[in-house]
Amino acid sequence: MRILWMLILSLGSLTSLKAQDDFAGMASYYADKFVGKSTASGELYQHNKYTCAHKTLPFGTKLRVTNPDNNVSVVVVVNDRGPFVGTRILDVSKSAAQKLGMIQKGIAYLEVEVITDEFQKDAYEENTTEVIELTLPSGF
Repeated sequence: MRILWMLILSLGSLTSLKAQDDFAGMASYYADKFVGKSTASGELYQHNKYTCAHKTLPFGTKLRVTNPDNNVSVVVVVNDRGPFVGTRILDVSKSAAQKLGMIQKGIAYLEVEVITDEFQKDAYEENTTEVIELTLPSGF
Protein backbone atom coordinates (compact mmCIF):
# COMPACT_ATOMS: atom_id res chain seq x y z
CA MET A 1 0.00 0.00 0.00
CA ARG A 2 2.88 2.35 0.79
CA ILE A 3 4.28 1.82 -2.72
CA LEU A 4 0.90 2.70 -4.20
CA TRP A 5 0.81 6.03 -2.33
CA MET A 6 4.38 6.81 -3.38
CA LEU A 7 3.42 6.05 -6.97
CA ILE A 8 0.34 8.28 -6.79
CA LEU A 9 2.37 11.12 -5.28
CA SER A 10 5.08 10.83 -7.94
CA LEU A 11 2.50 10.77 -10.73
CA GLY A 12 1.06 13.96 -9.29
CA SER A 13 4.47 15.60 -9.54
CA LEU A 14 4.69 14.65 -13.24
CA THR A 15 1.98 17.21 -13.97
CA SER A 16 4.74 19.75 -13.29
CA LEU A 17 4.01 23.45 -13.12
CA LYS A 18 0.46 24.72 -13.29
CA ALA A 19 -1.17 27.96 -14.44
CA GLN A 20 -0.29 29.73 -11.17
CA ASP A 21 3.35 29.45 -12.25
CA ASP A 22 2.73 31.76 -15.22
CA PHE A 23 4.02 35.29 -14.75
CA ALA A 24 4.38 38.66 -16.46
CA GLY A 25 6.62 41.68 -16.29
CA MET A 26 9.28 43.72 -18.02
CA ALA A 27 11.85 41.93 -20.16
CA SER A 28 14.90 42.93 -22.16
CA TYR A 29 17.03 41.23 -24.78
CA TYR A 30 20.68 40.26 -25.17
CA ALA A 31 23.09 42.85 -26.60
CA ASP A 32 25.24 41.93 -29.60
CA LYS A 33 28.35 41.73 -27.39
CA PHE A 34 27.09 38.42 -25.93
CA VAL A 35 27.13 36.48 -29.22
CA GLY A 36 29.43 33.48 -28.84
CA LYS A 37 29.79 33.87 -25.06
CA SER A 38 28.98 31.01 -22.72
CA THR A 39 25.62 31.05 -20.97
CA ALA A 40 25.16 29.69 -17.44
CA SER A 41 24.09 26.35 -18.92
CA GLY A 42 27.34 26.11 -20.89
CA GLU A 43 25.73 26.72 -24.28
CA LEU A 44 27.11 29.51 -26.43
CA TYR A 45 24.70 32.40 -26.90
CA GLN A 46 23.43 32.79 -30.47
CA HIS A 47 21.08 35.52 -31.69
CA ASN A 48 19.26 33.15 -34.05
CA LYS A 49 18.11 30.72 -31.34
CA TYR A 50 14.95 31.32 -29.33
CA THR A 51 16.47 31.23 -25.86
CA CYS A 52 16.23 33.27 -22.66
CA ALA A 53 17.66 33.91 -19.24
CA HIS A 54 15.60 33.47 -16.10
CA LYS A 55 16.78 33.73 -12.50
CA THR A 56 15.50 30.39 -11.20
CA LEU A 57 13.68 28.20 -13.74
CA PRO A 58 15.57 25.02 -14.65
CA PHE A 59 17.65 25.03 -17.81
CA GLY A 60 15.66 23.49 -20.67
CA THR A 61 12.32 24.87 -19.46
CA LYS A 62 10.20 25.98 -22.40
CA LEU A 63 8.25 29.20 -22.09
CA ARG A 64 5.57 30.69 -24.31
CA VAL A 65 6.30 34.42 -24.23
CA THR A 66 3.63 36.84 -25.49
CA ASN A 67 3.81 40.56 -26.12
CA PRO A 68 0.26 41.74 -25.28
CA ASP A 69 0.81 44.98 -27.24
CA ASN A 70 0.85 43.07 -30.56
CA ASN A 71 -0.35 39.61 -29.42
CA VAL A 72 2.77 37.94 -30.88
CA SER A 73 4.08 34.82 -29.12
CA VAL A 74 7.29 32.81 -29.33
CA VAL A 75 8.55 29.76 -27.49
CA VAL A 76 11.94 30.19 -25.85
CA VAL A 77 14.12 27.79 -23.88
CA VAL A 78 15.80 28.80 -20.61
CA ASN A 79 19.57 28.38 -21.00
CA ASP A 80 20.99 31.23 -18.91
CA ARG A 81 20.59 33.08 -15.61
CA GLY A 82 19.41 36.66 -15.30
CA PRO A 83 18.40 39.32 -15.89
CA PHE A 84 20.03 41.16 -13.04
CA VAL A 85 18.71 44.63 -13.85
CA GLY A 86 15.93 45.98 -11.66
CA THR A 87 12.75 43.91 -11.64
CA ARG A 88 13.07 42.47 -15.16
CA ILE A 89 11.77 38.92 -15.47
CA LEU A 90 13.56 37.69 -18.63
CA ASP A 91 16.32 38.42 -21.09
CA VAL A 92 15.33 36.99 -24.47
CA SER A 93 17.55 36.35 -27.48
CA LYS A 94 17.66 39.01 -30.18
CA SER A 95 15.71 36.86 -32.68
CA ALA A 96 12.96 36.31 -30.09
CA ALA A 97 12.96 40.05 -29.36
CA GLN A 98 12.63 40.85 -33.07
CA LYS A 99 9.68 38.50 -33.42
CA LEU A 100 8.06 39.98 -30.30
CA GLY A 101 8.50 43.52 -31.63
CA MET A 102 10.64 44.81 -28.77
CA ILE A 103 13.87 45.79 -30.56
CA GLN A 104 13.13 49.50 -30.94
CA LYS A 105 12.24 50.11 -27.27
CA GLY A 106 14.74 47.58 -25.91
CA ILE A 107 12.32 46.38 -23.26
CA ALA A 108 8.71 45.22 -23.27
CA TYR A 109 6.02 44.00 -20.92
CA LEU A 110 5.69 40.26 -21.62
CA GLU A 111 3.35 37.53 -20.44
CA VAL A 112 5.05 34.20 -19.82
CA GLU A 113 3.49 30.75 -19.74
CA VAL A 114 5.50 27.73 -18.62
CA ILE A 115 4.91 24.99 -21.18
CA THR A 116 4.13 21.75 -19.40
CA ASP A 117 1.96 19.83 -21.82
CA GLU A 118 2.58 18.35 -25.27
CA PHE A 119 -0.78 19.72 -26.44
CA GLN A 120 0.46 23.26 -25.83
CA LYS A 121 3.50 22.65 -28.04
CA ASP A 122 1.80 21.50 -31.25
CA ALA A 123 1.78 24.97 -32.85
CA TYR A 124 5.55 25.33 -32.56
CA GLU A 125 8.26 23.75 -34.67
CA GLU A 126 11.26 21.80 -33.46
CA ASN A 127 9.68 20.57 -30.26
CA THR A 128 10.98 17.42 -28.65
CA THR A 129 8.99 14.83 -26.77
CA GLU A 130 10.31 13.11 -23.68
CA VAL A 131 8.84 9.68 -23.04
CA ILE A 132 8.64 8.54 -19.44
CA GLU A 133 8.30 4.81 -18.99
CA LEU A 134 6.72 3.64 -15.76
CA THR A 135 6.77 -0.02 -14.73
CA LEU A 136 4.27 -1.05 -12.09
CA PRO A 137 4.76 -4.08 -9.85
CA SER A 138 2.64 -7.08 -10.78
CA GLY A 139 -0.80 -6.99 -9.22
CA PHE A 140 -1.55 -3.36 -10.06
